Amino acid sequence: MPSNPSTPVANPTWYSDIRHLFTQDDIDHMRSQGLDLSIYDVVKDNSSIIYGQVASGSMPPGNPWPSDWVETFLNWMTNDCPKGTNAPSLQQARLFKAAAAPVASRIRRDITTLSDGELALVKKAFEGMIAKDPDDPNSFFKQAGIHWLPGTGTPPRFFCQHHAPGYNPWHRAYLVGFENAMRSVPGCDKVTLPYWDITTPLPEVLKLPPFDQYTLPRDIGGGYNKGYVTERFDDATIAAKLVQYDVTADIQRALTKTDWEDFHGYFAGAPYNTIIAAHDGGHVSIGNTMADQNVAAFDPVFFFFHCNWDRLFWKWQKSMQATDLNGLLSTINKTKDPLSYQIFTLPILQKLDPFSTAPLNLNTLSIINSVTSLDVDYEEPRTPTLMAFQTKTLRSSLTSQKFEVQPDLVNVRVQGLNRLKIPGSFSVHLQKDGQTIASKAFFQPNEAEKCENCVENAVVHFDFELPLAEVTGGKLGVWVEPIDKSFVGDRFPNKLMGNPTVEVRLLLSNE
Repeated sequence: MPSNPSTPVANPTWYSDIRHLFTQDDIDHMRSQGLDLSIYDVVKDNSSIIYGQVASGSMPPGNPWPSDWVETFLNWMTNDCPKGTNAPSLQQARLFKAAAAPVASRIRRDITTLSDGELALVKKAFEGMIAKDPDDPNSFFKQAGIHWLPGTGTPPRFFCQHHAPGYNPWHRAYLVGFENAMRSVPGCDKVTLPYWDITTPLPEVLKLPPFDQYTLPRDIGGGYNKGYVTERFDDATIAAKLVQYDVTADIQRALTKTDWEDFHGYFAGAPYNTIIAAHDGGHVSIGNTMADQNVAAFDPVFFFFHCNWDRLFWKWQKSMQATDLNGLLSTINKTKDPLSYQIFTLPILQKLDPFSTAPLNLNTLSIINSVTSLDVDYEEPRTPTLMAFQTKTLRSSLTSQKFEVQPDLVNVRVQGLNRLKIPGSFSVHLQKDGQTIASKAFFQPNEAEKCENCVENAVVHFDFELPLAEVTGGKLGVWVEPIDKSFVGDRFPNKLMGNPTVEVRLLLSNE
């Protein structure tokens, strides 16, 4: 909650200053009247009305703003309501009080930093889960099967979300359930799930039992039968593919983004070159099992892999002061991305099935604050990635917006690609004069046309942020390579996926 500033902020922005002027009471009061003060577009579009109310002392009722706050808001309006970044400033430090951070009892750590005793406990938990009867809800088989095959319930249902706003919330709930299952093993009631920082080599311990592979104890469908053993690539291949798919760069790019859509990427028209692109590239890089959504979670590395994505989500939330509902909503573009707003504000859309019933009873609201709601926090790697926030990168801009051209960079977008006929995960290679210059991967089930979420998001796009010199002076083309080449070979026919197009645009930076 803001305290009285000594002077007004001369150049305030939404993220650094304005969103913090509204108290919880203010937001609750106006949200009930259809005006959500936690949303940038709402405050910007109604800024004149809001200014009139706060300047006259009419609002907030019984607790009018001091003149310094009013002038700060007017300065923001005068400067065309800049969104800005969350970069701290001396002005911000004077304006806002820092809240004491709560402490969680479940601290998830980099697996390479665990002691021998801690590793032994994680190993014991996995061995115990694997040894349980496949029908036991805490067995490794049952927990892995939640992600896709064999599905949940009779007839089986599939709930996993990937290229949709529920991706991060759903997987956060999934990890809590899996960690609880680890704790069901006798002697493991205090164990926590470590993470693998995918920007570093695959840890040696994950190449040893019980983390190196898993054998299916029964048929699960999709051609995966009892006795199937999960598969991984060798170290050199994994490392090469992570570079090929630009996974580390996508992660670093994501951590510089201030908006929810841009951090995740892909949905609401956001570029596909941040967290979900890194996630997809990571899956496809690790091996045939991890590349297939049908069975990915049966490779034990899946859970260390996904623990890292949740760490990055929480890291971004903390950096953006988005660890409560209002803070998270303040990063969402309600106009362009209404669904992301709705999954946190409409009860019917807040469910995270199958985790919204006992024993977890989790929904999109209860996963927002990992520490206070889930008692989960993360210890950062020994050499954490430090990234500075950047102003929003645009592919186009309204004439009413201030922006500058970034002449040395272009965004190459492959768009209009219908993925439903492609048998499973695939790679998209951007080519210049027949030579591949950049690649992205897309993670999906073998029969995407039977996946509800896939059907709703059938037409996909891919973004390659490249130096202008790399794309000029030649003919650009696209090669779509299925991971499973048994159907059509290594090149999927363009006509079967809607004849995708290639678009090149200069990048614009706002504010």
